[in-house]
Amino acid sequence: MEPNLFRYIWQKSRSEQIVVLAIILVSIPFNWASFDVPKRIVNDAIQGGAFKGGHSTATLMDLTLRLPSWLGGASVRVFDGIQVGQLGLLIGLSGYFLVLVLINGGFKYVVNVRKGILGERMLRRMRYDLFSQLMRFRPEEMRAVKPAEIASMIKDEVEPIGGFVGDAFIQPVFLLSQALTALVFIMAQSFWLGSIALLIVLAQAIIIPILRREQLRLGRERQIASRQLAGRIGEIVDAGPMIQGHGATAYVQSDIAARLGQLFDIRYALYKRKFAVKFLNNLLAQITPFFFYAIGGYFALQGRLDIGQLVAVIAAYRDLPSPIKELIDWDQQRNDVTIKYEQVIAQFNNDDTLVLDEDKAVAPLPPGGEIQVESLQMLDNRGQPLLTPLSFRVSRPGLVALIGPQGGGKDVLGRILGRQATNYAGRVLIDGEPLSAMSVERASHIVGYAGDEAEIIAGSMRDNILLPLQRHRPKLNGQGTVPPGEQRRFVEALRSGNSPFPFEADWTDYDGAGLDDRAALARRVRDLLDVLGCTEDIYNLGLGGKVMPPISEEADRRIIAARRAVARELARTDRGDLVEPFVADRYNANATMAENLIFGTCATSRFDSATLYFEPYAHAILQAEALVEPLAEMGRRIVATVVEIFAGLPTGHALFERYSFGSAFDFERLNGLAATLAKQDMRAPLDPETECDLVALALGYIEPKHRLNLIDQRLQQRILRARASFRKHLPADAAGDVAFYDPDQVMFGASVRDNLLFGRVGYGIADAGQKVSMVVHEALSRVGLEGTLYRLGLDTESGIRGRYLPARLRQAVPLMQALIKAPQIAVLDVGAFLAVAEDPAAVVARLRRYCSGMTLFLLMGDASLVEDVPLRVAFHGPTGVVEAGAAPPAGSDALGQTPRLEDAQRMEARS
Repeated sequence: MEPNLFRYIWQKSRSEQIVVLAIILVSIPFNWASFDVPKRIVNDAIQGGAFKGGHSTATLMDLTLRLPSWLGGASVRVFDGIQVGQLGLLIGLSGYFLVLVLINGGFKYVVNVRKGILGERMLRRMRYDLFSQLMRFRPEEMRAVKPAEIASMIKDEVEPIGGFVGDAFIQPVFLLSQALTALVFIMAQSFWLGSIALLIVLAQAIIIPILRREQLRLGRERQIASRQLAGRIGEIVDAGPMIQGHGATAYVQSDIAARLGQLFDIRYALYKRKFAVKFLNNLLAQITPFFFYAIGGYFALQGRLDIGQLVAVIAAYRDLPSPIKELIDWDQQRNDVTIKYEQVIAQFNNDDTLVLDEDKAVAPLPPGGEIQVESLQMLDNRGQPLLTPLSFRVSRPGLVALIGPQGGGKDVLGRILGRQATNYAGRVLIDGEPLSAMSVERASHIVGYAGDEAEIIAGSMRDNILLPLQRHRPKLNGQGTVPPGEQRRFVEALRSGNSPFPFEADWTDYDGAGLDDRAALARRVRDLLDVLGCTEDIYNLGLGGKVMPPISEEADRRIIAARRAVARELARTDRGDLVEPFVADRYNANATMAENLIFGTCATSRFDSATLYFEPYAHAILQAEALVEPLAEMGRRIVATVVEIFAGLPTGHALFERYSFGSAFDFERLNGLAATLAKQDMRAPLDPETECDLVALALGYIEPKHRLNLIDQRLQQRILRARASFRKHLPADAAGDVAFYDPDQVMFGASVRDNLLFGRVGYGIADAGQKVSMVVHEALSRVGLEGTLYRLGLDTESGIRGRYLPARLRQAVPLMQALIKAPQIAVLDVGAFLAVAEDPAAVVARLRRYCSGMTLFLLMGDASLVEDVPLRVAFHGPTGVVEAGAAPPAGSDALGQTPRLEDAQRMEARS
């Protein structure tokens, strides 16, 4: 990017700057006229200067164009004007002054609006340019930057720079035009008063910038400290769970407090300097009227200056301090913003950047070829080897297994082959073309890489899987009428130097991935899920998705039909005992007491079990049915029993999960309740907070799950009576908070699984959840809803870094991303995925079959899974040894042919 701020602004906004500057030049005559009119009002209209010599009328609105004397002094009368009396002249000149005020206000409005739009447009351009520059960073450089600092620079630090862009050329010209017009006008009326004003202005222009140099230094320190604070907070947020786990929260809070204190000290010193300079600036500005009143009044008394001129001078000076002050502020802002721009650009300007795009369409590699690794090595920042010199070659298509522990040379070589590391010595040649010389676009078409860390962005599972195919730029010359909003978006994007392609368009590169249409893409996604053995996980994701309004009548009908099909399938397979259905007059032992009480799904948090005690209507129902005391006593027993069970158990023990009562009640909370109850006088009533906690514990109790033998038949009947009362007397304002269970109605707010089962899976039955999922899957297949559930699973939100996905799908995403685009070279680190796979050997076999037309580099830690691979590279730390494996058995579907065994043995000796 251009390192000089003013050159950058002029290059990117020259035409718009010139238009605004022309408007400013046009406004100068009107500004001058507005200074001259008050003098005419006082001298000609009020004091009667236009009516001297016995004249009863004066000419108003006469318009004559005159040339300067040095051009001959010719004149042309355009309009003779009209004759008016003294009152008419006063009203006419006052009206003329009002018109000039409106015209000058209009000029200011137009200039400020265009300046603001220009600034916003340039701010948008600058942020886009910085982000585009970031995308050209080499992978290791991109990983080295702190995301919080980069985000802070792009979002916050360029904000004042963007605000200054509109002022860079326009503001000084605009303010100078106003100031010089006022100053020249004052000197035209009185040389001495003009000289005084000029001296004060020069004093302000010289002294104030000198005093503000310290402000610049403090501002620079403030910017650096703020950026470091943002980066540190980002680091702590990323490591937050680890910091909490080790109890180091007070330590990091102290760190942030120290940084905030340092920032406070800088800002405190900055404010003191700022307001001291402001005080001096205002003092100089206010001294000038003293001279005007004293000296100007003296000249008026002597007759050397008439009253109209004095009034006009004072009126003109009224408009002088403001532009001078703003000019000084502009100079301060210029220095400040220039420093900020240079600091930001220094973080983004890098001579060693990648080429993003190809000039022409990316041509695929020939069907056959060779990959050569020549003396490849890599060092870290301290000069320690990450990868010692390594050489080998493999024919395309082919198969290479990279074996070694995580964190060693295997991972480094994988990143190099996957174009995720570029700071290495040696060469990787693909058909004689250096991998490092390829553009990002070409390399991404040819190579598919999946590393050992799943980098998942916010969006659905489908969005993440298809991300590598979002590379086909949409056509801009569409047919038909363009909506006005789209046309404006397109024009503004071009004027701001942003990408003009609409984000909402279809960016999918079907041709580059060897696909015909969307249906073929859907089949490839399904095939990859089958290869990785994750299809059932997608169905389970779909079952966990919530059904939220509004839905169509057809969807409503199909959910109810699927619910009945699941019930029939459970009965047909004699597995009805796995699910306890919701029945209006029956207590569901596998649901919580709160669910049995409300007997419906809660669309809001109003009737949440943790705060149900304090909800007025629910509390009234509990009181009316005399349930508060029994539930509180039940909560006491839960606390006493669970605290005794947990005593001495290590964190993470299986019993913690079994006896969980929701996220609101961890072991420490239960210990706190036990301590409170131990101090409680049994004859005194419980305080409301403790009673609420105990009732909430009881309401979260499930007998088959917790098995504390706390619910008998009598208590169940009382809960059922309370259920009937709760539904019967529910107030009108709560109608939208609860959807009562109805076998013929969809349960909004509940998961698809709950809607289909319309009940609860029984606790204590071995593999009940898995068996029920199989039954549900089979039932949906029978009624033709399998595809709907599959699509719902793919559309499940992944969350930041895939936090909403199960471990196996989280590890599967990068593998699917690498293969969905059908690369000719696939570099797959499968170690993390195989660790959570049900049958690692079967997954490896299916991968090898699927990638039979590619050159596949498999990175893993278990060498037994790839014993028949023709070429293996075994790593011990940073050192790799090239080994020739056993030939694949005849008729096997091992990938590729045997790559040059004699070359492999020679390379092994060299390595």
